[in-house]
Amino acid sequence: MVLFLYGPDTFRSKRKLAEIIGKYRFKYKSGLNFAKIELSEENFHDFRERIETVSMFKERKLIVLKNVFSLPKTLKERISEYLKKRRLFEDKNIILIFFEEGEIKDKNKLFRLLFQKSFKKQEFKELSLNQVRLFIKKEVEKMGGEIYPSTIEKLLFYFGNNLWQLENEIKKLISFKKGKVIEDRDVENLCEANINLDIFKTIEAISYKNKKRAMKLIFEHFQAGENELKIWTMIIYQFRNLMKIRSILEENKKNKSFQKLRQQFQKSGIHPFAIKKTLPIAKKFSIEELRKIYKELFEFDLKIKTGKIEPRLGIEMFIMGL
Repeated sequence: MVLFLYGPDTFRSKRKLAEIIGKYRFKYKSGLNFAKIELSEENFHDFRERIETVSMFKERKLIVLKNVFSLPKTLKERISEYLKKRRLFEDKNIILIFFEEGEIKDKNKLFRLLFQKSFKKQEFKELSLNQVRLFIKKEVEKMGGEIYPSTIEKLLFYFGNNLWQLENEIKKLISFKKGKVIEDRDVENLCEANINLDIFKTIEAISYKNKKRAMKLIFEHFQAGENELKIWTMIIYQFRNLMKIRSILEENKKNKSFQKLRQQFQKSGIHPFAIKKTLPIAKKFSIEELRKIYKELFEFDLKIKTGKIEPRLGIEMFIMGL
């Protein structure tokens, strides 16, 4: 029996792999028929021996092969032929897992064979924004905690779809809160945002409606391989902050008290660094302009969430429409 797990979301793929191994070890406690193999030309013979040796204690074998798609073409062809020759797709006494970290770009003979004949195949794509929101909520609940929707957005802004980091930060927050609801200020006090400061230059250019500069900077982010969903999240977050700050400024037009203004900024839930960066930009917009832009953002966000357009296209269309 062959299982095929692959894709760029290594958090969920490794969690799935650990789940399968955990169930196997619970059932077959000897551990003598379990192996993880980093296959190469030198140890291909050892792999064959593992497959062909009679299983001890009449246990099923579990063998994990990691990252075989980075191997030379000739070795991948040998693996394909061996799978067919030994009828490993049909053998229920052997569980053979092909585990591949990252996207498989070369859909070669081995990929097609595994894709067509594996008992189970699962691709772990990177999660959409909505899926990350759901992931955060479920992880918090699984750990016995609660979290406000606005705090989910803040975690999304701080860490994007980095599920490894999100899990660690959620554990930290749950431990700190001891059963109380996780709030925005907890994230601000305990978490260090994983933010590339260059993104603020890009968002500043977008905020100032400097389309040429914004498109140039956005293209540089794409070229550097930065996550498109995270960039989109930060754009939304920035304009939400602009709306909040502009609203506070409007409310305090008549009241010139700096102390009151400062208190309102503190209550807004916006990170002090973000306030410092956003305040000069907010002064250049009217509240009506920001409402109009935010409405357009909401419409693009809906299209991205529902899969009607890709995040990259949504970002480009939004900028060009400013």
